[in-house]
Amino acid sequence: MIPVPDILYLRAELKYVTARTREREFLLDESLTRLEEEFGERFVRAHRSCLVARAAIKGFERAALTSGEGSEGHWEVLLKGLDERIAVSRRQQHIVRDIQNI
Repeated sequence: MIPVPDILYLRAELKYVTARTREREFLLDESLTRLEEEFGERFVRAHRSCLVARAAIKGFERAALTSGEGSEGHWEVLLKGLDERIAVSRRQQHIVRDIQNI
């Protein structure tokens, strides 16, 4: 059992979901959709295979694309207590605005 408040993000990988805490990763035999249904108020979908804990979001930053000059970069979620960044899909970019306005 992992305390839900300790989870920074949940990422679907093949048939498992990885739950990431500050200290380590755990493999869960549960679907991301099922976890979102159960804990949706605590997490926000960054892209189709990743849910990020609202409480773990430090902010957002635009990442430059490497495929050409002047092209617009995508957004990334900055996490509290972890240097790893989570990409935000174009479809989910509204979360950047929604969360920054809270």
